[in-house]
Order: sequence, then structure tokens, then C-alpha cells
Amino acid sequence: MPPTTPLSQVITLWVHKAFASLRKTIRSNLALFLSTLLTAPLDPTLSDLARRTPLPTLAQSRLNRLWRFLHHPTLQNPWALTEALLPLLARRFPKDRPLPLIVDWTFAEDGRHQALVAALPLKGRALVVAFALHPLSPFPSQNRVEEEFLHRLGRAVQDLGYTPLFLLDRGFDRVSLMRKLQGWGMGFLIRLRQNREVEPRGGKRLPLKEGYRRVVHPLREEVRLFGHGGEEVEVTLLVYPGGREPWYLAYSGPFGGKPPYGWRMWIEEGFRDLKGQGFGLDRHRLRTGASLRGWLWLLALGMALLILLGARLQGREWLPRLLAHPERQSLFRLGRIALAQGPPPWREAVVEELIRLLQELGGGK
Repeated sequence: MPPTTPLSQVITLWVHKAFASLRKTIRSNLALFLSTLLTAPLDPTLSDLARRTPLPTLAQSRLNRLWRFLHHPTLQNPWALTEALLPLLARRFPKDRPLPLIVDWTFAEDGRHQALVAALPLKGRALVVAFALHPLSPFPSQNRVEEEFLHRLGRAVQDLGYTPLFLLDRGFDRVSLMRKLQGWGMGFLIRLRQNREVEPRGGKRLPLKEGYRRVVHPLREEVRLFGHGGEEVEVTLLVYPGGREPWYLAYSGPFGGKPPYGWRMWIEEGFRDLKGQGFGLDRHRLRTGASLRGWLWLLALGMALLILLGARLQGREWLPRLLAHPERQSLFRLGRIALAQGPPPWREAVVEELIRLLQELGGGK
């Protein structure tokens, strides 16, 4: 049985402070399994995590405890994670600018569920702050699911004193959604379909692919977009030269330089961190929505901490002796490999950085 380490003690103290609204037993279990997850070897399985959990019980008993924890009502409520994590991570962004939030869907490994995920961008990776898991069949109205999710998350951001700026792909290209976001006082940057009808001021109403067929230089102008049933909305149209076709973006909100739509791709990298060579979500054979929801809750928290750790480790002079080509590693892989595989004394330096990170997060910096 692994002994209790200073790192696990710091994690425990941090969890009890950051998640103070949760019951004490839930905080204790969260600290226990989060510590195990962060220090587990690469490509872990649920059985591996259970065996490494520092409990004086048989491995099967530890696995049963992990399953009970994942199915607890607290972890079945993803907004409990958002309530605690969003204020800690949002502090890293200035309040005089919109708070960028990347939102997208990803399929779960069981093929029967999909998750709507929102994340803050950080140097090529995404810090997950909210998610909602839904079955593919029967699937509720996607429009309603997305609108309720964005509204609740946007209100949480506004309560912190920020203006949300949602970065969305073409699946969210709906005039009705844009009108609602504007009515809620929330910004957006949405990639438009090329057949979306647009009318520039004093111009003619045409599909984007006809009105902006060839674009050599970036273009910005105020336009009116048209949707189904006569709906329309006024936005700022941004057009950028592309490969097969230009990039058409609808923007609404405080304009502070070039809108960062390229950040939206970072959430795709975040999904890879959850799956495949990251936390291996596609290998755990989770078959129920409850199991997936609880596991995503725990993984989102662990992934955010490892990304922040990787950001702190960048540029350390001893890092090349710990792993090859650190400049080529993503922040997630950098933090994960350094913490899981680093030999002494460099692993001790990594642990110290994680301890400082947790202390700063807990201290409100």
C-alpha cells in the first residue's frame, strides 16, 4: 500500500477548500481518487487506479468504492464541478476582456452517449469547466440542450464579473441561438455555413458563398443574417481566406483585436487528452451514463490540474533531462509524463511545482 505523501496531503487540503460546498465524505473521496489519478502511471485502467488507492482493503473493495463514488449524486451533477472550478480558473483571465469559452460535442466511448463540453483555452489545450452528458437515443432537442447549457454557463460567468465569449463551430450556426445570446448579453464567435444568407448594409441579400466567393485579405463588416421563418440578426461578419473556401465568422460582443477562433481547435486536442494516449477514456469500457458522467467529472478536474502543471514546467532547465523533446509535448502530456515517470530528484521538483500550484489555486491567486 503506497504511503501517504506530502503531495496527497496538499491535494486533500486543496480539495476540502476548493469544494467546500460538498459534503465532507465526498471531499475526502474526491481527494483520495484525485491523488491516485494524478500520480498513476501512463495509460491506467480503473483496476490499476483502484489497486493504487491508499486504502487498507482488498483491491476489489477499493474498486467497489471507486464505482460507488463515481455513481454518487454529487458526481452525477456536472454543475457542481463548474461551481467550484470555474472561479479558480477564470482568475487567470483579465476582466476587461471577454472570457473565451470553447464549446463542442464529443462522442463517448460506449457509442450511446455524447457530451457537450465547455473549456477555457490555454496554450494549445483546453481547461474543461463544464459538461453535460446525453444519450444518443432517445435524444432531447439538441437546440434546447445547447441553449440551456450556454445560458446556465454564461450566467455563471457573468456572476463572476466577466462577459462570456462562446467560440462555436458550424453546428451552432442558428440565427435563433444568436438572437438569444445577444439578448442574454453574451458574446459569440460562430463559424457560418457557406449557404447562410447575409445582407450587408446598403447591399443585396445573398448566400455567403456568392457574396464573398473570393477573399484575398481579411474582411470585417456589419451585416444582417437570415434564418428560418423570417428570423434575422445583426452581427459583425468576419471573413478570412481559407483553403477550399473562406472562413465565415459571425461575431457579437466587445471587440478587442482579432477574434481568436483558432482557439476552438484546442478543444479537439483536449478530447484526445481524455481518450487514446491521454487518460484512456476509450479503454475503460464504461457502459452506463452514470459511470461515464462520474468518470468525466473526475477526469476533467485531473486534466485541468495537469495542464496547469505543464504550463508551469515549460522552460525549466532540468526538464530535458526528465523527458525527451519537452518543447514538442503538449501541456497535458508534459505535466502527465513528468509527474508519472520522472525519476528522483527531478520528480521531486515536479511534485513541488504541483504543490505550489495547488497552494496558489487554494489561496485565490
